[in-house]
Amino acid sequence: MSGTPSDSVSPSVPLPPVAPLLWMGEREPPRLRWLSRSLAQVLGRRDGEAWEPALLERIVDPRDLPALRDTWRSAVASRAPRTVEVRVTCPEGGVLRLSIALSLVEGADDAGQVLGMVQVLGAGDTALDPDPATARCEVAELQLTRARRELEELIDSIDGIVWEADASFHFTFVSQQAERLLGYPARQWIEDPSFWVKHLHPDDRDWAASFCRESAERCLPHEFEYRMLTADGRVVWLRDLVTVLTDAGRPHRLRGIMVDVTQQRGAQERLERTVSLLEATLDATTDGLLVVDREGRLTAYNRRFQRMWGVSEDLLTVGQDARMLETARAQVRDPEQFVARVRALYETPDADSFDIIELNDGRVMERSSQPQRHGGVLTGRVWSFRDVTQRVRAARERERLLREAHEAIQVRDDFLSIASHELKTPLTPLRLLLQSLRNALVAGQPVTPERVDKALGQVRRLASLVNDLLDASLVGAGRLDMQRGPVPLQDVVRDVSSDFRDASERHVVTYEAPSEALIVQGDRGRLTQVLSNLVENAIKYSPLGGAVRISLVREGTAAVLSVTDSGIGIPSEEQARLFTRFFRAHNSPVSGFGGLGLGLYICRDIIERHDGRIWVESELGRGSTFRVSLPVRAHSAVQPVTESGGSPP
Repeated sequence: MSGTPSDSVSPSVPLPPVAPLLWMGEREPPRLRWLSRSLAQVLGRRDGEAWEPALLERIVDPRDLPALRDTWRSAVASRAPRTVEVRVTCPEGGVLRLSIALSLVEGADDAGQVLGMVQVLGAGDTALDPDPATARCEVAELQLTRARRELEELIDSIDGIVWEADASFHFTFVSQQAERLLGYPARQWIEDPSFWVKHLHPDDRDWAASFCRESAERCLPHEFEYRMLTADGRVVWLRDLVTVLTDAGRPHRLRGIMVDVTQQRGAQERLERTVSLLEATLDATTDGLLVVDREGRLTAYNRRFQRMWGVSEDLLTVGQDARMLETARAQVRDPEQFVARVRALYETPDADSFDIIELNDGRVMERSSQPQRHGGVLTGRVWSFRDVTQRVRAARERERLLREAHEAIQVRDDFLSIASHELKTPLTPLRLLLQSLRNALVAGQPVTPERVDKALGQVRRLASLVNDLLDASLVGAGRLDMQRGPVPLQDVVRDVSSDFRDASERHVVTYEAPSEALIVQGDRGRLTQVLSNLVENAIKYSPLGGAVRISLVREGTAAVLSVTDSGIGIPSEEQARLFTRFFRAHNSPVSGFGGLGLGLYICRDIIERHDGRIWVESELGRGSTFRVSLPVRAHSAVQPVTESGGSPP
């Protein structure tokens, strides 16, 4: 880009190479905002005139003005350099022919300016312009060449390296800022064809050169950041804004500005490290964190939150709200309250919140929420979720153990009270009977068998209480003795019903026998003990008398034994605890019915060890039916086998 002075200029005047002249204009509408000082001098304009909106219309030949405007708009629309030739009027009335390369330069705010690089082609058309004017234009050309130094000073004052190179990256012009910034004289850039590539940082050398080359081959303006090594070994980050000039659709020349962005990159890297550290810290926390804006749209979260709620990646996108809320809603036990609480907080953005959430899978979470502020301005809300399942379970377990401990203490106290009463009950008449027998013997009176039988009855009652205590301790230790063998249940029922038939004058014991033999594998003595306990309870808890019905039937592969009475019945809320140790229904006081509350506890263990089950059907005041289900043997030819070598008492 050089202007050639006219031959009429004195050859004694030394003319240095002409540097490019610049103007800057707005992208739309096309008008000038700034002229380089040297170009203003050439055009004979004062500094303030460059801001006049109509300056283009005043200096550009009306015949060339439409072409200039069209080229200007084309450079803006295509973002590619465009060149146009125009004639401009000198202050003295002469004409200069200019070649103007127009390029769009985009700023950080995306406003953009149009940069014009001006080259003087010579004087205007002599057919249109008289010779005196042509002479004045030649003088203007001389003034233009003498302004070269001022232009170079202007370029060198730009806070960046202004450069020009051919399509093969051979630099043809580099401003002096290159030496101040990188430490290399401008001549090294020009003399060494591969200077730029050689001094790129090794990590950027391949990709930066390839990116610039590919963009140039496609004639595309481009902007990119890379590192260069300085003469003293430092690393400098540069942002390069490159314009590609074309010739017949091929890249002809490259122009650009390299701006030092080392400080910005350092600040960005520090910011990225801070953000990375913050993210790592958030991900390391045991709480799940979720940050939303004032409308409830997602702005940030940590991985703990994602794992706690099982939210997929596609839902954790900035701006999501409703779908993610629905995902959480489906997991909680009380979804309506969950959603209502969230919406209430969005309606009162200054409020804090804390509550407990129970999930369908059994987990328990503490949910807290606080408003988020930036510079005192409310910007959103931070949600925190903490999994307290183990803590809640431990607390509930402690409460359960404490409750069971209190119950055990109560059971112990009740047992001691019951046991003392039950043991005292046979001991008192036994002591009196024995004292009576002793007195009779001392007095030489005869001792009748009835008096001895009464004493023996009390001894048997006392032995039964002691046996129940021993059996209960063996059941608790899992060491209750069992013998195994084929047991005809109808024989057991017949013997027990016969034993109890004359036990009470007010009770009638009946037995409904099955139509077939029902044989089970088990311990006959223990099964007899179970049935005896059930019949004894039926008689005991029917104080007004009545029938005690025993039935034995087959139901599928099981034999079902039932004992029914018409006594006081059992409250429904206490039936579930009826087979626990030392339990007595509230409507059966010790003073009225006696017993340690161990019989049904022992019966349940015996039946369960026979692979059966025992249960009760009762209605308060209308009697009870105890049922026992045992698996029936397919064959009966099995020899008795002892489990632990003992025998039932």
